[in-house]
Amino acid sequence: MAISQYNVMRTTEYYEITYETPLSNQAYIICEIIFHLEAQPDLATCCLVSRLWNTCTTPILWKKPFMKRASTFDKFIRTLVRTRQHATSYAYGCFIQSLDLSRLSCSAGELNLISESCGVLKYLDFSYVRELKDDILSRISGQCSDLKSLKLLNLPNITDHSLMQIINRCHRLEHLAIGDCINIKNDSFLQLAISAEHLVTLEIFIGNTIENDTFMLITQHCLRLKNLHIWDCGTLDDNAIITMAFNLNINLESLILQNLRNITDLSMKQVAIRCPNIRHLGLEPYEGVTNDTLKVIANYCLRIESFQFTLHKAENISNDGFLMMAERLKLLNKVTFQYSTPFVTDVTLSMLGIRSANNLTYLHLYNCNFTDSSFWVLEKSHPPISDLCLFAIPNVTDDPIIALLRSISGTLTSLQISNCDRITEDVVISGIGRYCRNLKKL
Repeated sequence: MAISQYNVMRTTEYYEITYETPLSNQAYIICEIIFHLEAQPDLATCCLVSRLWNTCTTPILWKKPFMKRASTFDKFIRTLVRTRQHATSYAYGCFIQSLDLSRLSCSAGELNLISESCGVLKYLDFSYVRELKDDILSRISGQCSDLKSLKLLNLPNITDHSLMQIINRCHRLEHLAIGDCINIKNDSFLQLAISAEHLVTLEIFIGNTIENDTFMLITQHCLRLKNLHIWDCGTLDDNAIITMAFNLNINLESLILQNLRNITDLSMKQVAIRCPNIRHLGLEPYEGVTNDTLKVIANYCLRIESFQFTLHKAENISNDGFLMMAERLKLLNKVTFQYSTPFVTDVTLSMLGIRSANNLTYLHLYNCNFTDSSFWVLEKSHPPISDLCLFAIPNVTDDPIIALLRSISGTLTSLQISNCDRITEDVVISGIGRYCRNLKKL
């Protein structure tokens, strides 16, 4: 018997069933299950089982199908094909708002089907989908006018032609990430300055660069920018960085600038003074950036929660600058160092461990010369580290690492130790087995 005579209501963000909705007992049971389990992301595949499941669950779960397995993607494509072949209650593609196709093997035909069927996409990741071409991206620009986020990495067949159409047509675009797309040139970035007034996040990864004048235009016209991540600043100079600091000012919350070969203290100190709300900072300083910049950051950017420094070219940065940052940045909880210099030693890591003892949850060290002494200090500080990565740390031995693991065993959930010459694999594995009971990722 249908249960439409009962006063039944289940309301979620996307779906409502009222007493007027005629549902079979079987359908009602399905809706009950989905209502209680909708937070489980792996249930997204349930939408691909049958028409009854689709009818009940598509509005709840299928806004963002998870495509991390090829089998799930195959089911997804088959469902889109069936939708086109047979009239159904739902145009399934029109429920999909988010697609992450990164690193999936997608044929040109499958990409065409997606571009024709999914017309309300808001979040789209095509990274490493090498079959993607201009015609497909152009079609998406015409269909998905509400697109908010687009990520394009390692796509040799995408050019300025299709990306400029995205920028021109998708006026709500907030997040754009581009990298290793050899045929995307400066024209696309120039179009951002003209049309992308809602842009909040701009990420330009290795393989693409932005010209000085274009960079300044973007910061002048895209005044909602909060997150600016440029992995190759080789074409930028102090004038561009100063202009950015003046324009973005208190809006800027996350700044990553790598390859600062032409950047000096002159501009970086202006960034620190004029952008005091920075919470996440990543820098690869060259000889032009010195301790003076770090000291100004310590005095003005008191809201910093995480920093990442790549130091292999930082000839004029030493412990002094980092000691002041450790002393002043009370909210710091995530620290990453890549490479080190003769002037950035155990003193820096030890002081960070002491001053951030109550907050430090994330510590990643790559190719650094820190030694046992700093890890003994970390062990005694008992920081609440949940994510620890040690890669190519040649001067650290077993004992302080085992002691540190024991000290942070209550909070540690993610651990990576690799290429550390003086750490014995069997000893560390034994220590992990004894102390690290909460690990979720190893």
